[in-house]
Amino acid sequence: MHCFNVIKVLNNNVIIAQDESTGEEAVLVGKGLGFNAKPGEKVKDKIEKVFYFFDESQLKQYKNVLNSIDRRIIGLTEEILAMVDRELAEPLNEHIHVALADHISFTLERLSGGLEIENPFLEEIRALYPRDYELACKAAEMIEEKFDVKIPDGEKGFIAMHLHAARKNRELSKTVKYTSMINRMVEIIEEELGIKLDKDEINYARLLVHLRFALERIESNATIKNPLLNRIKKDLAKSYRIAEKIGDFIRERMGKVPPRDELGYLAMHIQRLYMLKDRTG
Repeated sequence: MHCFNVIKVLNNNVIIAQDESTGEEAVLVGKGLGFNAKPGEKVKDKIEKVFYFFDESQLKQYKNVLNSIDRRIIGLTEEILAMVDRELAEPLNEHIHVALADHISFTLERLSGGLEIENPFLEEIRALYPRDYELACKAAEMIEEKFDVKIPDGEKGFIAMHLHAARKNRELSKTVKYTSMINRMVEIIEEELGIKLDKDEINYARLLVHLRFALERIESNATIKNPLLNRIKKDLAKSYRIAEKIGDFIRERMGKVPPRDELGYLAMHIQRLYMLKDRTG
């Protein structure tokens, strides 16, 4: 077990410390770890989780956050990240320590002023990133308990997007871009079919998942073969035309032309919704 020297106490369960053997600074999380701890003291017991900063720029940003945000918020953020780490058992991008602390601080500031920002992607986030949203709900409970505030569902959705971005090691801006694009693609389908999709219906969830993976395949130039393509273009002509319209939108936003095989699979999902519309009138 490594021995650490306390640099700063954030709360009873979180401290900033220096690894004696390597000289690296880290965030330590453990129940009662920071209780009565003083800078300069040695600590090696009660440590449940250690977060190192291997990126110097991220460490610098984190130190800036330490000086500008209530340390209770930073401490709670680290407890939330330790919870997420236990639940997922997978590495998170280091930027989440800064991004999530900053977001929670901004959220509390807005809510205290009675300003709630509507999350236009909430239903999509719930369907696309269910695990992240579940963890965001647990994080919201921790925030509510600590600061005696009610966290709206829309804010939980924003937290889920931060977690998803950190899990997939991609920038939050890309997660937002994908979610925004999917939102617009759904609108195109609704407009073309003349329907309003039931967001609690299983086919809606399937459509969102398909659109997300389609965007990821197109972004990474991954190919997918559709042996039914010619038949789809002939027998599902209306649905394929709508898929082509969505393909034009993707090309405009991403600068990449979606393969026809990809559009064929999308047409199959649209056809399922089209048939459901006919059955329900």
